[in-house]
Amino acid sequence: MTTESSNSRRQFLQKITLAAGAATLAATSGVSHATPATTPTAVDVPEKSKGYQRTEHVDTYYHLADF
Repeated sequence: MTTESSNSRRQFLQKITLAAGAATLAATSGVSHATPATTPTAVDVPEKSKGYQRTEHVDTYYHLADF
């Protein structure tokens, strides 16, 4: 195999790859549109939260976990 045929083959594959990439980009550029972001509504949080509570379920988890 000569280097001339190898170079021409590489150039051909590069051109095909660039053409396929450009066609894909052109085909998909108008398809997807981002939806406008909405701001989340405020959640009613009680003034005094109970916070962390050690329950039977939590104790069982700590007992079974390998710490």
